[in-house]
Amino acid sequence: MSTAAKGRPKSEEKKEAMLSAAADLFLENGYDGVSMDLVADRAGVSKQTVYSHFGNKDALFASCVTCKMEEYGLGPALLDHDLPAREGLSRIGQHFNALLLSPEAVRMKRLMCAHAESNPKLSELFYQAGPAMMKEIFADYLDRQVARGQLQIEDTALAARHFLYMIQGDAHMMALLNISEAPSAEETDRYVESCVELFMTVYGTKG
Repeated sequence: MSTAAKGRPKSEEKKEAMLSAAADLFLENGYDGVSMDLVADRAGVSKQTVYSHFGNKDALFASCVTCKMEEYGLGPALLDHDLPAREGLSRIGQHFNALLLSPEAVRMKRLMCAHAESNPKLSELFYQAGPAMMKEIFADYLDRQVARGQLQIEDTALAARHFLYMIQGDAHMMALLNISEAPSAEETDRYVESCVELFMTVYGTKG
């Protein structure tokens, strides 16, 4: 029985294969060293199939960035979290921290820094598809928690920045700089929980 017959469309399989192939190629060759032909060859599809799904290389690159966030549970699925605020923030913080410290994310961030002067439009594309999207989705999550009476926040966009940039901490910077004496997993987990505690102290409901 085919995969499609089991309920998973072949088009979705192809899309995942193209995104996986493109993500690997961008990290291996840099943005300029990747073509739609290369992606098609690596994914085992036609070039026309790549174009029909993504339109152009910029859109494909942006989709790779957004897809990586979603792999770590940091896409629109955040809005499905009905956990108590502290528990939900802890889960989000741990997932965000795991994404930041993943080898793929570290390599991509280094690549974007290397391109920042020569190709600022690419850096902007990365920012809008990744960090900016994450802040927007997380602010929407905070809006939902405020509506549920779980948090007290006047400016959820500002609060989203507070939380997400706190989570990055030293471990993220050390990973980017390839410093071997990086904090252990236990240390980074404790750090995330301390960020949640600080956030709840400021924005948690009183009484």
